[in-house]
Amino acid sequence: HTIKQDIITLAKANTTNVVNQTEVRKLLEQMKYQLECKSKKVDVATWLQYSPGAWRQIWSDEADNSPSGSPQRDLEKIFQIVIAEGRAVNFGVRIMPDGSRVTFALGAKGTVVDNIQTTEIVDGFVRSADLNSGESLQILADDIFNKSYLIFTPVTLGTFPQGPIGAKSDLTLSYLDDNLKIGTAPNVYSGKSEMFVLERVITVQ
Repeated sequence: HTIKQDIITLAKANTTNVVNQTEVRKLLEQMKYQLECKSKKVDVATWLQYSPGAWRQIWSDEADNSPSGSPQRDLEKIFQIVIAEGRAVNFGVRIMPDGSRVTFALGAKGTVVDNIQTTEIVDGFVRSADLNSGESLQILADDIFNKSYLIFTPVTLGTFPQGPIGAKSDLTLSYLDDNLKIGTAPNVYSGKSEMFVLERVITVQ
């Protein structure tokens, strides 16, 4: 086993575990440090080579900033598409009070300096259906990038801090290659450091 494989295994085993996040993060931080010691620091060239494409979030200790009573997050269905032009779409499935599942998408624009990826949420979209296994994330994102809106419907969302529009995030990337991305960012509301572990995918898992 490599350290990288161990990180992926630990993250996937705890994707939905919100009880022991502190302990899991400590283990992941230790393994991430070992990985960083053996890897060159992430830079803009590394980002351009590896970051574009589709990713699945396999672990994060990100706080749920939604108001109480809001639809629940499905932690196994958080994805993002990044394109080299500095645009991205984040997808997340929410479970409504009646049990139905809705996919929300947030469009973002961003820049990269050294190993810090700065993104700002610029628009929001919804579709009244789940993310289905095997769906192409690129096709879903292109519906938003190209403003086709055959899959998603634009929605008006509040501006930060009442809503996500305009929220900015600085993700410090500590590791990035063809199939693993690890970074930390301060929570936009609390400033608390949050860790994100993402694995390369092509379709919805």
